Amino acid sequence: MTTRPSTGTNPSTGLTTGTTASERRPGDAADVARIAVQAASLVPGVSVVRPAAVRLDDRSVGLDLHLITWYGHSVPTIAETVRAVVADRVAAQTGLSVALVTVTVDDLLVPGVDGPGADTTAPEDG
Repeated sequence: MTTRPSTGTNPSTGLTTGTTASERRPGDAADVARIAVQAASLVPGVSVVRPAAVRLDDRSVGLDLHLITWYGHSVPTIAETVRAVVADRVAAQTGLSVALVTVTVDDLLVPGVDGPGADTTAPEDG
């Protein structure tokens, strides 16, 4: 499905043009999740980002993200960098205050063992 911004919106952000940061609002939680995933994906060492929850109210947002990272990168450093990058990007693009970004690392990929086609889904119980 392709969506097009309506007249008076910035195509790169989907936000109304001519508004200040405090006047901007995302269309919904899916917009905030998309912004967060894009921002987290830019952090070195991050392989996969999945939004788990977006809690959105009139002035603030809380996010839960699940990551898969690459072996050889510091997990605490990646988590803290993701928190900072996501909070900055979401605040800048939505004008909302970011109350909390929770980062959970679900898996660690090993180069040479886990490749581009590696199954990154959680194993089934049973």
